[in-house]
Amino acid sequence: MKQLNQILIMAGVLLGLPTAISATENKHSSKPKISGSTDGVDNKPVTSLEHIQIRGIRGSLVKSIDEKRLQDTLVDAITAEDIGKFPDKNVAEALQRVTGVSLTRVQGEGERIGVRGTAPSQNRTYINGQSIASADWWISSQPNRGFNYTMLPSELVSSLVVSKAPEADHDEGSLGGSVDIQTRQPLDTEDDLFVATVQAQYSDLSEHVDPQLSLLYNTLSEDKRFGALISLVRNERSLRRDGLESWGWSERNYNQDNQGNLHLTKAEAADYTDIWSPGGGGSAVFQQQRVLSSAMLTLQYQPSDNWQLSLNSLYSQLDADNSNQNFLWQPSTVYERGGHITDYRIEQQTLVAANYSQVPLDSLKNDSAVSSAAGSTAMESIWRKSSINTSLVQLMVEHDIDYWHNSYQLGYTRASGGTDSDFTAQWSANTRYGVNTRAAEDIQTQYQVSPTDAKLWGISEVRKDGHKSVDDELFVQADFSLSLDSPWLQALQFGAKYKRHTRDYRRYRSRNGGLDGLAGQLDWTLADFSAPFPDDYLAGIGSKNTLKNYAFADINGLNRAFTSLDFVQTEEKPSSFDIAENSYAAYGKLVFSGDFYRGNLGIRLVHTDQQAGAYQQLNSDTDPFNYQWSTSHKRYTDILPSINIATDLSDSLVLRAAASKVMSRPEYHHLMPSTNYNVTQAQGSGGNPDLDPFRAGKFDLSLEWYFDEGALLSLATFHQNVESFIDIKRSNERYESIDMVINRPVNGAGGTIKGTELSWQQELVYGSGVIANYTYIDGERKDIETGEDINIPGHSEHTVNFTAYFENDWLSSRVAYNFRTDYATGVGEEISDDIGQWDANLSFTVTPYLSLVFEGINLTNETHYTYERNEFAPVAIYSNGRRFYAGVRLSL
Repeated sequence: MKQLNQILIMAGVLLGLPTAISATENKHSSKPKISGSTDGVDNKPVTSLEHIQIRGIRGSLVKSIDEKRLQDTLVDAITAEDIGKFPDKNVAEALQRVTGVSLTRVQGEGERIGVRGTAPSQNRTYINGQSIASADWWISSQPNRGFNYTMLPSELVSSLVVSKAPEADHDEGSLGGSVDIQTRQPLDTEDDLFVATVQAQYSDLSEHVDPQLSLLYNTLSEDKRFGALISLVRNERSLRRDGLESWGWSERNYNQDNQGNLHLTKAEAADYTDIWSPGGGGSAVFQQQRVLSSAMLTLQYQPSDNWQLSLNSLYSQLDADNSNQNFLWQPSTVYERGGHITDYRIEQQTLVAANYSQVPLDSLKNDSAVSSAAGSTAMESIWRKSSINTSLVQLMVEHDIDYWHNSYQLGYTRASGGTDSDFTAQWSANTRYGVNTRAAEDIQTQYQVSPTDAKLWGISEVRKDGHKSVDDELFVQADFSLSLDSPWLQALQFGAKYKRHTRDYRRYRSRNGGLDGLAGQLDWTLADFSAPFPDDYLAGIGSKNTLKNYAFADINGLNRAFTSLDFVQTEEKPSSFDIAENSYAAYGKLVFSGDFYRGNLGIRLVHTDQQAGAYQQLNSDTDPFNYQWSTSHKRYTDILPSINIATDLSDSLVLRAAASKVMSRPEYHHLMPSTNYNVTQAQGSGGNPDLDPFRAGKFDLSLEWYFDEGALLSLATFHQNVESFIDIKRSNERYESIDMVINRPVNGAGGTIKGTELSWQQELVYGSGVIANYTYIDGERKDIETGEDINIPGHSEHTVNFTAYFENDWLSSRVAYNFRTDYATGVGEEISDDIGQWDANLSFTVTPYLSLVFEGINLTNETHYTYERNEFAPVAIYSNGRRFYAGVRLSL
């Protein structure tokens, strides 16, 4: 064991840890000793040694493996190859390389992550151990607990630590695991360091080149007791997403008339019942200009050997103006206005093909000037002014005295924003059209009125909508650690934390934009705002019967014309809500070790006080806009025990076991006592403030073989018994005199999530190496009423990551592949299909201070495909294109 301790001490030196802390103590202490302080056991002064810099891919892997090996519990780590140089352009995309982590992409960029078969909202993300607030710019986004990683540039990150088994001093809220994003600290960073990276990004779908810039500077006082680190990032991205979409899939009943036509009916005794059928869809071109600006300032001050103060602050803003031009097919409009279906085909109880009629003339206005501008379907031109921001301030004071290490933390984080202005111009025609979804990953349509004849599509509605939200959290925390003079009991740790988290959401709608208002006063046709259609739209997607060309609108011209319109905007009361959560937590934890084992045993007690307020609809039959604010309360307490044990079977073999009870609070939009809907799509979602949280028992076992420096072969198995999942029940509800498909959450059946993780990484020969992992997850739950299997949101049965690298004195190269099988998104019965992606990067060292950097993302231009219930019901077929980066990196 003496030899093992020496090895661990050397690993601590490589990680930049003070050498007077023994390997055993370092493994057991969740709070590092202050540099230069006295050791609580033998009262000997700690000597600070100069840090040894390890750079490059291999150096990063060595540090990551050492981070994992020294822990008491099950963790995985990713460390930066060098200061300001993280392996991936996006933090979430870096996390997807970790065993058991799965990624959700939006507009081709990693946005949220799940751990071990759980949904993103069931896993917590922290910066330096504390929560960070999150908001969404997308007008239809539902407020949730998952962190939006697009707000965090990877240049700010020093390392990522993924904890899969909790400890008592870890914040509650993670069902699968938690992610701690650790930023660089000034006193651990070289003095007078300056790092700059300048790149150009090219997106092949939008055909735009955009600048990327990051700067980092660190300075220390002469006595090395004060340090300041500042990092600035500005990234721009011009993106385009080509897509086929459909929505509003629901079970509908139909009656057949004497001519064989189908008419929608609410009668239960219908000719055709429970037919899975769509509410609408279209061919869509989404375009966006993203500008991400981030600034981080970290201050550290060590006034004496026993005191240290740290202040972390971050501000990040994403400007996300966007447009979406979607040529629609709208069965819900045909049904609402008395139309019917002909030439239909039903397979697997799904309406896979149908021709939709014109709507009867008596359903349109009698005014001939506007009659041609309303009808059975439409083309929508939408443009939005969107932005969100995230900020945080964290203050930590650490103090060593005798056998005690104490820390006190105070912090605040806030995120806000959304879509300030959501403009819509809807162009309609009363046309027959057909829709066929039988072909794989395709939606085929035919229109009687040509989609390319812009003069035949007249203005039918103008809108100016919007939404905004605020997410914030205030916390106060105190932690105490007492070193114990015992051969097997190393420390007693305890502490307490108070958090107040609030989430507010408001949505605004214009009420006078229809044919009986502003649109009725206009004589516009789509031809008045004509613009060229994008090149190569839906390349590689669909077939010759897919709508790949249609009349396109000049967004800038429309925006100018809208300035003269006098919109009357009011709050969309069914969508607004306020949620406040006060949580009170206390924990106790024992840290133990012996000659060949180490670990911790603890318990966390958490009390949650939840208050949810929203508008409730009154007398909906007589007044669809009659609402009254109401508030509900819910309180619950959780006792969360945990135990983690690591056993050194040999100098290179570690066996770990863990057991714990965990909880994860429901998503905010599931708790809202309100309804958020889309009038055009005639669909939405509501909430249920009386939901209970997810609760589960977790069991973990792993065997890790560190057979060489920077090499690891590991096998892990895990099992979770989840007491109750949240089910989404779909029903038809009426808002604003429109029948809408509404999803509402309820506490449903429990289930199990179990799986196996296999990981291998090794340098093979001459600077080349492999990092590979595979995760198998078997999730099972059944409907309480029917006993049928139910999908678990976020659960992919198979996830594979493979990275091959090569580096020498002047070249660093990497190619990576990530693949996950299909999974339920948690929205209705929606399934995201299998998806895999190849990425690569190259770095050439020109001088010790200058390198050239080249990167490619989504090299094979993978298509993102989702469907609902079965593949005859596509929801989205998206192409996001490839991205390429080229630039220089300067380090002085």
